[in-house]
Amino acid sequence: MLISLTKHKLYIGVWALLAAIFLLPQVAHAAPNAVTVPIDLCATAGSETMPDGVTVKTLGYTLGDCAGSPTAELPGPTLAVTEGDRVEVTLYNNIGMTTSLNFPGQAIKPDLVGVSMTLSKTYVFTATDPGVFLYEAGLSPNTQHQVAMGMYGALLVRPAAAANQVYVDASTAFTTEAVIVLSEIDPDLNNSLTPETFDMRTYKARYRLINGKAYPDTEPIAIGVGDTLALRYINAGLEHHSLTTLGLQQTILGMDGNPLAHPYTVAAETMAPGETLDVLVQIPATLTTDMRYALYAGDLLLRNRNTAGFGGMMTFLSYTPGVVSTDTTGPAVQAPTLTPNPTDGTVDVTVAATVSDAATGNANVTAAEFYIDDTASTPIAMTGAFASPTESVSGIIDTATLAGLAAGNHTIYIRGQDSVGNWGTFNFAVLNLDKVGPATTSLSLAPNPSGGNVGVTLTGAADDSATGNSNIIAAEYFVDAPSADGTGIAMNLNGGTAVVGIDAVIPAGLSEGVHPIHVHGQDAFGHWGAFSIIDLYVDQTGPTAVGFVAAPNPNNGANPINPSQPAVRVDVTISDTTNAGVLSTIQTAEFFIDYQGPATDLDGTGVPMTPNDGLFDSIVENAYAFIPLPTVNALSEGPHTLAVHGLDASGNWGAIVSIPFIIDKTAPTLANVAVAPNPTDGATSVTLTADAYDDATEITYAEWFVDVDPGLGNGLPMSITPDTINGGYDLEAIINIITWVNGDYTLYVRARDGAGNWTPTGNVVLHVTNSIALYGLYFSTVGNASVPGVAGPYDSSDVYNWNGAAFARIWDASADGGLGAANVDGLAMLNHNQFYLSFALEAGTAVPGLGLVQDEDIVYYDNGAWSLWFDGSVYGLTADQHDVDAFDIADGVLYFSTIGNGSIPGVAGPFDDADIYTWDSNTGLFGRLLDASTIGMPTNADVDGFSIVGADDVYFSFVLNTGTTLPAPLGLVQDESVVHYNIATQQWSMYFAGTPEGLAANGQDIDGFDLP
Repeated sequence: MLISLTKHKLYIGVWALLAAIFLLPQVAHAAPNAVTVPIDLCATAGSETMPDGVTVKTLGYTLGDCAGSPTAELPGPTLAVTEGDRVEVTLYNNIGMTTSLNFPGQAIKPDLVGVSMTLSKTYVFTATDPGVFLYEAGLSPNTQHQVAMGMYGALLVRPAAAANQVYVDASTAFTTEAVIVLSEIDPDLNNSLTPETFDMRTYKARYRLINGKAYPDTEPIAIGVGDTLALRYINAGLEHHSLTTLGLQQTILGMDGNPLAHPYTVAAETMAPGETLDVLVQIPATLTTDMRYALYAGDLLLRNRNTAGFGGMMTFLSYTPGVVSTDTTGPAVQAPTLTPNPTDGTVDVTVAATVSDAATGNANVTAAEFYIDDTASTPIAMTGAFASPTESVSGIIDTATLAGLAAGNHTIYIRGQDSVGNWGTFNFAVLNLDKVGPATTSLSLAPNPSGGNVGVTLTGAADDSATGNSNIIAAEYFVDAPSADGTGIAMNLNGGTAVVGIDAVIPAGLSEGVHPIHVHGQDAFGHWGAFSIIDLYVDQTGPTAVGFVAAPNPNNGANPINPSQPAVRVDVTISDTTNAGVLSTIQTAEFFIDYQGPATDLDGTGVPMTPNDGLFDSIVENAYAFIPLPTVNALSEGPHTLAVHGLDASGNWGAIVSIPFIIDKTAPTLANVAVAPNPTDGATSVTLTADAYDDATEITYAEWFVDVDPGLGNGLPMSITPDTINGGYDLEAIINIITWVNGDYTLYVRARDGAGNWTPTGNVVLHVTNSIALYGLYFSTVGNASVPGVAGPYDSSDVYNWNGAAFARIWDASADGGLGAANVDGLAMLNHNQFYLSFALEAGTAVPGLGLVQDEDIVYYDNGAWSLWFDGSVYGLTADQHDVDAFDIADGVLYFSTIGNGSIPGVAGPFDDADIYTWDSNTGLFGRLLDASTIGMPTNADVDGFSIVGADDVYFSFVLNTGTTLPAPLGLVQDESVVHYNIATQQWSMYFAGTPEGLAANGQDIDGFDLP
C-alpha cells in the first residue's frame, strides 16, 4: 500500500495490479508551498508464512488508528510525501509493549521514551530532501528486537517541482519505479514467547526477504519496453546486502537521500543495515515475449533455511507484451466534500469531489467510487458525466447506512478510474457523525481536599471532536448524584468550538466527607454526553499531635541538647486521621511556651516547627524546633507548659497537646562522703559512698575521681539508688585498688540532677596500707624445691604468691588441678582459680579432659575445668625451638617468648629466644612486640617468664644460672629475680630479688610468673 501526500490531503492508494508488483504510481506535486501532511500509523501484530510452510509472528505497521485490531503489513506501508511538506505521523500502539518511531535522515529528535500500550504519539518533521528513506521502530527502552521482527517501512520524498524524478536534477527522471525493502527473519526470535528478552547476540537469519517475501513467493516487477526503472533500495535488515540485476547495469544516483555529483554504474552495490540507495536501470528498447531479468542477492545466499531449491532475496524484472508504461497512473481526487458535516445521521450525506487525469495521463475519467472507513469494504459507486479527463462526481450515504455507523469520525475514501483502466490513489474526507454527546475530560478541583468553608473551583474540558465534532453549547455539574439532563448547575464555556474549557465554582458549605462531582456537556445537536466523575474531599477535622517531647527536660537554662546546638529541642509527630472517609496532608505545626489554655485566636501565632524531611507534604509528619538557651534561661524557676498542634492542607487546626517543662536552677546537695575499709590494710577494693539531695528534680548522674579533677562529667560513674526511707539518693562506687601502692589518696564525689545542675564536690582521704601492688607476685619454680614458709610436698607445677612479706601456695597442681607429671613453664593469672598455663615437658603433659598437651600449647584452667586455648602446632609452632617459654594474655592477644631462636611464621628474622612475639586470636596472625637486642639484653639472655602490666611496663625473669647481665643500674641479675623495664623511659629496675627472700637453690628459680 502507498500513501501519497499532496497539498493538504492524504491519498491512500490500493493498487489492484501494480501494487502487487511493487510499482509506485506517478504523482504530481505542483504545490509551491509547504503543506501539513497527517498520517495515522498503527503499530500492531501480524504473521507471515514462509515458502517452506513455516509461519512466523511479526510486529509491524498498517494505516489507521488501530481500530478493530488490524493486521501488520510486512514491510509497513510506503509513505510518500513531497519535498518541503510538514509531516505529522501519529503512532498508535497496539503491540503490548512500549514502542517508538525513528526517521533516519530526517530532522527530528530521536524518541528515547516511546509510547506505552494503547496510547499514541505524534512525530513531526519537515521533509527537506528528496530520496528514499527508512522509517522503523525507534530507540525507546527494551525495543532492540522490534525492527528485526518487522517494524520498518519506506519513506519516499518526491522533488517539489519535478514529477517522475528521483531528485531535482532532470538526469534522475524515470518512467516507472519500485520500492525494494530488504530484510531477514530469524524464527527463533519471531516465535519466541518473550521476544523482548531474546539475546540479539544469538540472532541468526534463516530467511532473507524482498518486500516481506522470500523467493519463490516474491512478486515480479513489471517493466515495459525502453523503461527507465527507478529502484528505491532500503536495507531494513541486520545484515549487509547487495542486489544485482543479471544482464542489466545499475546506475547509483544517491545514498541515504544524498544525490551523487558523479553517479556511477555497477553490477551491485553493498548496503549496510539502515542504508538506502536510489538506482536507475535502463530497460532495453527491444524485449521478447515473457522476458525476465533476475534481481537477486549478490552474496548468493539464495536459500530458505534447509529447503531444497532457490530461495531468499530473488525476484524478476518481468515484461509482458501489451503492457505499456506510458500511462500507468490513475486520476487524482481533488477537493472532496461531505454535506452536511457534521451530521446526526437523520438526513442523507452527499459525497462530492473532482476527479482529474489531466496530470497523470490525460485519459478520460470513466468511474468513481468511495469507501466508508475501510478500502477493503464494499465500494459505493459515484455518478458523473464521465466524458472528459476532469469530472465532478458525487454519491450518497443514505440514512440507513448512517444508522448502521457508530457515532464518531468516519473516513470516506474516494478514488477514480481512467479509460486506460488505471485506478487512481485515494483522497479522503472525514465525516463527523454526531449521535452522542461530547466527552468530558481533564477534570480538576482546587482546593481538594477542602475545609468546606471556601468555594472550590471546578475545571475541565468538553470535547466533541471524536463524537461528531459539533460545537459545545452547554455544560453542567451535579454534587453527590446526578438528576435529569439539563437540571444541573450550569458551567461557564470558554469558547464555542467542538472542544472548549469549562469551569464553575462549587459554593462553600458541603458537609465533611467524599462528594462525587458529576460533570457532562451538550453539543449543538442537543446530545448530552456521558458523565465524568471527580471526587471532592471535604475535610473538617484537624490533625492529631503525638509523641511531643522536649530535651533536655528538666533544664537549668544552660543545658543544651548537644554541644553544637545551644538549645532545647522539641519534637512531635503530626498526623491527619481519616474521618468520614477523608484526610489531608499536613501543612504546618507550631508550639507555644507557657501555654495558658484553649483559645482559637492563638491559631497561627505559635513558633513554627520544621519538618524532619524538609517538606510538609504527607499525612504524617515528624517536626522539630529549637528553644535557644537564652530563652530557656529567662524562664522563671519552676514548672512551665509547652504546647503544640498542627494544621492540615484543608485549613483545620488540630487539638493542642501540652507537656510540663521544668526549669530548675538550684544545685542539689551532697553529704556523708565516706570510703571503707579505710585504711585498707591489704584490701584489694574499697566502697565509696555519699548521699545526694534535690527538691525539684531527680539525681540522674554521679561520678568520682581521685586526686586530679578531670572536668565535669569526665569522672568515673557511681550507682544511684533512691533512699525511700530517709529521702534523697544513695551514691556508691566499688573501687579496685589492687594496683595502688601504699599512700594517701583524696577521693572526690559529685552528682548532677536532671536539669544539669551539679552539687559542690565532696571528698574523703583514703589511706592505702599493706598494698599487694607494692610487692605482689605469682610464680612457679623451675624444680620441686621448697619455698620458704610453705609446707611440702613441692611441685614445679604449683603456683605460689609473694605479697611482700611472705610466700604462700595458692594452687596445688596435683590436688586442685589433677596434674601428675607436669612442669609449668608459663603463667598468666586472672585470679586464684582462673589462669593460663604452658608446660615444659617435651613429651607432652597429660591434662584431665584434654589428654596429652604439647609444650607449644597454652591451656586455660577455670575452677577445676581445663580447656585448650592455643594450639601452637596448628599455627606453625612445630619445632622444638618454638616451645612457648613465657607468655602473657591481654584482650585476646597472646604475648610470648620461645625456648629457642626458631623462626616465627610471618615475622621477619633474625629471631631471638628473648624476643617477645604476639599472636592475635581474631586474625590468627603473628607479630613481634619487642626485639630484645634493642633494649640492652645480651645475646645470651633467655627470657624464662614475663608479665605485661601496662602499655610501657614489662617485667622479666631469666633462665641462665650464671645470671644475665643487664644495663645499669642492674648489672648481673640472677634467675630467681624479676626485673622491670619501662618502654617509654627505657629504664631498668629490680622488682623482686629472690635470693634475699630465701630462693637460693637452682630448683627455686622463678620459671613462669605474673603480676596482679
